Amino acid sequence: MDKISEKHTPIQHECLEKMIQNGHARRMGSVEDLYAALNRQKLYRNFSAFGELNDYCTKEQLTLALRNICLKNPTLLHIVLPTRWPDHENYYLSSEYYSQPRPKHDYVSVLQELKLDGVVLNEQPEYSAIMKQILTEFKNSNGSYTAKIFKLTTALTIPYFGPSGPTWRLICLPEEYPDKWKKFIFVSNHCMSDGRTSIHFFHDLRDELNNIKTEPGKTDYIFQYERDYQLLRKLPEPIENVIDLRPPYLFIPKSLLSGFIYNRLSFASKAICTRMDEMEKSDEVVTEIITISPSELQAIRTKIKANIQGKCTITPFLHVCWFVAVHKWGKYFKPSNFEWFTDIFIPADFRSLLPEDEEVRQMYRYGANVGFVDFTSWISEFNMNDSKEKFWPLIAHYNEMISEAIRDKKQTNGLGLNIQGFVQKYINIDKAMCDRAIGKARGGTLLSNVGMFNQSEEIGRRYSIRDLAFGQFQGSWRQAFSLGVCSTNVKGMNILIASTKNVVGSQELLEELCSIYKALLLSP
Repeated sequence: MDKISEKHTPIQHECLEKMIQNGHARRMGSVEDLYAALNRQKLYRNFSAFGELNDYCTKEQLTLALRNICLKNPTLLHIVLPTRWPDHENYYLSSEYYSQPRPKHDYVSVLQELKLDGVVLNEQPEYSAIMKQILTEFKNSNGSYTAKIFKLTTALTIPYFGPSGPTWRLICLPEEYPDKWKKFIFVSNHCMSDGRTSIHFFHDLRDELNNIKTEPGKTDYIFQYERDYQLLRKLPEPIENVIDLRPPYLFIPKSLLSGFIYNRLSFASKAICTRMDEMEKSDEVVTEIITISPSELQAIRTKIKANIQGKCTITPFLHVCWFVAVHKWGKYFKPSNFEWFTDIFIPADFRSLLPEDEEVRQMYRYGANVGFVDFTSWISEFNMNDSKEKFWPLIAHYNEMISEAIRDKKQTNGLGLNIQGFVQKYINIDKAMCDRAIGKARGGTLLSNVGMFNQSEEIGRRYSIRDLAFGQFQGSWRQAFSLGVCSTNVKGMNILIASTKNVVGSQELLEELCSIYKALLLSP
């Protein structure tokens, strides 16, 4: 075990050694390091999920519920221990850091302690200006989660290094009572966390609140390491130690070819990617929310079933409708003679590849356990102005492509290539990420469908989930648009859409595009 200098970590040295021995600290895995690099290089801020319960909980109930969730899922207590603490931010952006590969990753550990005010963003002074705007908008919208709240949330930067809070926060949205809540926003910087993590969080919050039978006593503490370490599960091993993420040999030449097509022949907007702390100087995030009611969602599913043979998920329908809507809108696709293509980037959970062991699968309910599949498409195939005869066949085509990619485990290939030993040995991953993003034009779409989550009210269980929504601004990733999708049988489907003014022109023009998209979803 290599030693860590005390001045290089926000965790007390003696406590850190104990954490390593107890399985509560370790070096980051290579997949985990990829998501940490997005934060180190300021290429990404956060994703968020809105959750609504059917009843209020008190501060004491919330504290106890969070404690029980964290003890079962120590990933929620983790922080990254940066090199050169506390001067790490400048170091990670320096020519010294970029000058050589960094195959030995930083450590992660659980926090030494966590209080409720270390998690609840409402009470943190560094976020007071944004929180004031969020709470004002929430009040003015009569307690609704709006596109403006989503936009304000995209501006939040959650530190990956602690030291007083984890890599996520919780926004409590007050309604009738100042200290009781039933609507929340989970915000994460993506370190050891993904979209499915945020949805698991709300289901676990519901379950833990239901397990509380009497009003708990007053306490500010969620967790104290010296008191609670024997109750805390060990951090799970890096996901690549459990799932074989190595891509097939042919993936490398195919990846190089698709990269050439993307860079040379794909349509690109006028928006240019910058680091997130520089973006405000040149561009502005714009957002919109499309809500599909349960009855409308059921009608969509019925149409898909009637027009597509075999099993078809809603993702290819959302995908094709989006590009058809963008094409019909007429204010984005204006390709030159050599800009023929656009692309879709679809995150895909790979927890299904874990061993068929309930304990193992429980350990990875939280974490950055998501890969992606991406497809490059002819822009012209989404031109449905003359005829809609090819609409459903196009959905069937992409349904087969997505299904085949998941069957062949292609969602692991992109991450798998970047974590291979020869890549880590010879390439500085942080620098490579910056080279792929900074200064490049935005194009294509990020489509994140975290799933459909059926809810039911059970006798004897006070709390149930009424609504869920998921979204993110894509940061310095090169996509022009981000669509975050989440559905329940209670409130239907929420589609959270983010872009920038330099891509779409204005907030009003994005709303115009989204109006076309919703109309097409409901009447394809």
